[in-house]
Amino acid sequence: MEMKKGKCRMKSEKCRVKNGVWVIQSLVVFILSSVVWAGPNHSPAQEPTVSAHEAKVLRQVAELAESDPAAAVGLLASEVTSESSAALNFALGNLNVQQDALEEAERAYSAVLEKFPTFARARMNLAQVLIRQEKLGQVAEVLRPVLTSGQARPETFTLLGYSYLLQGQSLPAETAYRQALLLKPDDVNNSLGLAKCLLEQERTSEAIRLLENLVEREPQRAELWVLLANAHLALEQPDQAIVKLECVRRLGIASTEALATLGDLYLNCRQPVEALSAYEEAFSGEIPPFDRLLRSAEGFHMLGMPAEAERLLQQARKVAASLSPDQRRKLLRLEARQAYLSGDRKAALRAYECLLEEHPLDGDALIALGDIHRETDEPEEAMMAYERAGRISGKEAQALVRQAKVEVQRERYARAVERLEAAQAIDPRPNVARYLEQVRRLTR
Repeated sequence: MEMKKGKCRMKSEKCRVKNGVWVIQSLVVFILSSVVWAGPNHSPAQEPTVSAHEAKVLRQVAELAESDPAAAVGLLASEVTSESSAALNFALGNLNVQQDALEEAERAYSAVLEKFPTFARARMNLAQVLIRQEKLGQVAEVLRPVLTSGQARPETFTLLGYSYLLQGQSLPAETAYRQALLLKPDDVNNSLGLAKCLLEQERTSEAIRLLENLVEREPQRAELWVLLANAHLALEQPDQAIVKLECVRRLGIASTEALATLGDLYLNCRQPVEALSAYEEAFSGEIPPFDRLLRSAEGFHMLGMPAEAERLLQQARKVAASLSPDQRRKLLRLEARQAYLSGDRKAALRAYECLLEEHPLDGDALIALGDIHRETDEPEEAMMAYERAGRISGKEAQALVRQAKVEVQRERYARAVERLEAAQAIDPRPNVARYLEQVRRLTR
């Protein structure tokens, strides 16, 4: 499964960094937790303390942040100096995170560590901000002092594993996740991270055993089922993948992409009725993902099933007014193909001609137009379309092969051989080589 690097937007009540690391509860508590009050039960060697004046400022900031976060940031920034407690910089970083001002938060946490290098929570927060900014190479360096000081918690190893995994370094990521599990063995998120590491290393059977255990513990977590399905696909077990995705579907937790993937699998297994059912459920929302919808319709076209494709194209037409030029182009091409497969050659010709009016350099449309003319015994029109396609970069060889087919229909075998040889010189293909040999035999 492709790993997403999506950013986690902070909310005033709760935010969870991917894999369950860093949960922020109420904003007031979050700001006040930025400090350690001076006293016998706290260790000034590990976290900064504040003066009475600074404690008063932090209370004011916490109260103001609930109604006017920007003003709270301004008030706190005005109190931060080179001599002030690192706790103020830390609270400022927390407020910046709350406002999704990640660069400012990075600067604030860096300032904390300049004043107070042993502040482990500041290092953890800075590491998370770096991950959200995709500055992944800096994370290990930021966390190293926490790891070597003995202050590391399970969340520290989880963060480290997550950053390595996003960088494609699955072996150190696996080591980090296993260390986190030693300290917190019941954490499903760490087990999930470990499963992803195993999949990256193609240790698929191990990953499946781990994921099966996880779905028993948390059956309502869709990501686990989807990963399990992808693991079975990696082992070329599509039937098992279908079973896992059907579980997600029947539990009522399937995403649009999961349902569309289920439809793809049914289609690959030549089960069009089941495929259409999954697709229609996937795209039943008011604004279906248009490109994914068209890709699914194209799958039915590839199998020569225009009736099923039409059901999906009907949904696509409902949002035609809001399409981008590129999406409109894709829809026009599919509409033309739909007409062709349905046996309406005239409608297909009109659709391709309409498409070429807007996009005269669409090589695929030109070749499709030539194919229709060739099938309706209009060789001159077919050759004109193929020649236009042959002037488009990347379509030269394909256009030459099509021209050769027209020449064969005209029984001009020598000319067909010349065009096929030219196509092979540009892009040699085994099927074209076989066709060339057949035509050569005809010339004899």
